[in-house]
Amino acid sequence: MSFLTWKRNSNLINGQEYIGNQILAKEISDNGYEAIINEYVYIDSPQVEKTFKLIPKAWESVRGIGVDLGGGVGCISSTLAGKDSVEKIYCVELAENAVKLCHPIVKKKILKENAGKVISVIGDFDNLELDNNSIDFAVSWDSMHHSINPIKTLEECHRILKENGRFILVDRAHNNSTPDSEIERMLNIVYDKEFLIKNHRPENMILTRSENGEHEYRFYEWENFFQNARFKVLSSIIIKTATEENKKIKNDNNIREVFADYKLGGFGDRKVAFVLAPLDI
Repeated sequence: MSFLTWKRNSNLINGQEYIGNQILAKEISDNGYEAIINEYVYIDSPQVEKTFKLIPKAWESVRGIGVDLGGGVGCISSTLAGKDSVEKIYCVELAENAVKLCHPIVKKKILKENAGKVISVIGDFDNLELDNNSIDFAVSWDSMHHSINPIKTLEECHRILKENGRFILVDRAHNNSTPDSEIERMLNIVYDKEFLIKNHRPENMILTRSENGEHEYRFYEWENFFQNARFKVLSSIIIKTATEENKKIKNDNNIREVFADYKLGGFGDRKVAFVLAPLDI
């Protein structure tokens, strides 16, 4: 399988998140598509499509040439590339094992003879080697919160998007009322032995969520990032798996909430999604 190689921040490829993803991708690739989905993505292609269709203004924005920021093993890119309206999509991923070992399996399974519509890229989403105003849509699924500088990442996305382009961001967010002390507590959690074993790491290592590249943002912080990077919000929605816990939790940012009858994967089986449009400088 062919792939592109773009510039990567050297600090990122020395971090624990990169190391962990490298190890995980290598271990699961030998076990085929199901293992890749279950252990890396936590959601399969049909449910990804359903989720995008629940986000106002999202599904119709997926057309032309796109880029997937932090595309992991290629499940999101491949799902979107299945649309006839998509010419191609660049799937940009930092961990080369995810690209070299997992992309061929995932793209072939989802897209079959159309696997070439996903352009696999080993790269850094702060250094997109694409021309200004050349991309019709960008997506980020559970990856933007890993950015070491979200405004810089968003500005890079703004640079490559066409004037009428769209950026669909699916991630997690905490209530605005969440105190700093709770954010700090979450980031300082040390992974337990079960997590380490599941992710093929030494079971006695001490690794905090912060050291593993995690960041925790409240709704207002996301909105500040968008504003500072010159994006306007066209739509927003919270999508939750219909669990008892999720039915009890309500957001304090006046965002509409909907429930899904499938597991969304990731933090709490719930996502916040925004569709953004670039503003003129």
